[in-house]
Amino acid sequence: MRAGLSRIAIRVATAGSADVDLGGAAGTASSSANGSRMFESGEAMASSVLDGESDPNGLQGLRAERRKQVKFVDEFGFMHFEDSGAQEAEQAKHYDAWRARGGGSAAKAPRPRLDLRAGSGAKWNALLESFDASALRASGKVKRLVQAGVSPAARARFYYVLSGAAALERPGEYARLTGLPALAIYDVIERDVARCYPDHVMFADASGAGQRQLRRILRAYAQYNQDIGYCQGMGRLVGLFLISGLAEEQAFWVLAATIRNAIPRYYEPDLGGLREHTAVFEVLLHERSPRLAGHLAEQGCDALMYATPWFMTVFTLSLPWPAALRVWDWFMFRGPKVLFRVALGIADLASAYLLEACPTIAELLGFLLHLPPALVDADVVIAAAARVKVSERHIERLIH
Repeated sequence: MRAGLSRIAIRVATAGSADVDLGGAAGTASSSANGSRMFESGEAMASSVLDGESDPNGLQGLRAERRKQVKFVDEFGFMHFEDSGAQEAEQAKHYDAWRARGGGSAAKAPRPRLDLRAGSGAKWNALLESFDASALRASGKVKRLVQAGVSPAARARFYYVLSGAAALERPGEYARLTGLPALAIYDVIERDVARCYPDHVMFADASGAGQRQLRRILRAYAQYNQDIGYCQGMGRLVGLFLISGLAEEQAFWVLAATIRNAIPRYYEPDLGGLREHTAVFEVLLHERSPRLAGHLAEQGCDALMYATPWFMTVFTLSLPWPAALRVWDWFMFRGPKVLFRVALGIADLASAYLLEACPTIAELLGFLLHLPPALVDADVVIAAAARVKVSERHIERLIH
C-alpha cells in the first residue's frame, strides 16, 4: 500500500480473503492446517506434520522425550531447551552483530524514558476492592501503575474486573455450556489444544489440568457464541488467562468479555475486525514512518503478513512473556488502541535495522516474525509505545 492509503483502501483491504490465507476458519471445521501454522510456536510447528492423524495427542511420547532436554523452567512456567529457538537465536545473532558494528540508532540499546514504579500486590488489591473499572480508567495514577505492570498477585483479578467479565457472567451457565452435545468444531479445537503453549508446564501433558481446562473453555465458548465458534488464536488468550491465575470459569468469562468488548470481529469467519485493524495499522505506519512503510511496500511486505499474529494473539506469540504481560495489562486497561501503539512502537524500535539490514521480504518477515528479545525488552516496548500518540477518533475515522 502506498503512502496515500485511505479509508477506501482499508475497505478494499478488508473486503475479502483471497489476498492472504489467514487460517481463520472461525466457527467451522475448515480451519486449515496451513493457515493455522501462522500462529504456532516453533515446537508446535514441528509437530504439525501430525495434523492428519486422528489422535492429535500422539505426539505426547515425543514431548516426553523432549522434556528430558529441558535446560530450565523460568518464573512463568515456560520450559527452555538446549536447542530451542534456533530461528530466533539466529535473528538475535544478526541483530547483535549489526548493533556491534554501530548500525543505525539501534547500535546503542534503547532505554525506556518512563519513570515508572510498579505497585505491590496489596496496593493493587486495595484499588480493585475500592474502585470499579470506570473509576480506575479515569485515574492518571492508575494509568502509570498499569504501564509499570500489574502485580502478578493481582493480575488475575485485574483482568477479570477490567475486561467486564462480571457483566456477562451468569451462575451455572458455564457448567451448562460444558455439558452440551458436541459440535463439529470440537475436532479442530482438539487438534489445537495439543499444540497450545507446548513449552509451558501447565499445558505440556495431554492428561494435565491445563489442557483439560483449555479444551473445556474453548468448547464452551464455541457453544456460547456459535456465530464465531472457534478460531485459532483464541487458545493463546485462554492460556494467558490460566497462566496468570484465573480460575477456569473466570477465564471463560474473561475470554467472552475480551472478544466482545476489546477485539470484536477479530475471530468472525471473515476475520473482518482483524483485517480492518491491520489495514489501519498500515495507514498509521505510513503516517508515522513513511520511509519504513515505503521500504516494506517496495518489497511486497504487507502488514497482514506480520501484524496478523501480533494482533490476533495480542502479542502473546510475538513478544517475550514479560513484555506480553505488560502489553496485556495496558490493553485490558485502555482497550484496542494499545495494540496500535505497541505495534507502532515496535516499528520504531526496529526501523533502523529493517532499513539497513533487511533488503528483501524474506529478511523483513524473518525479523518481524521473530523479534530479538534485546529489541523488545518489556520496559523498552512500553516506553516506545507510550511515545506513540494516536487518538481513538483518528482510528475510527480510518475505519469508517
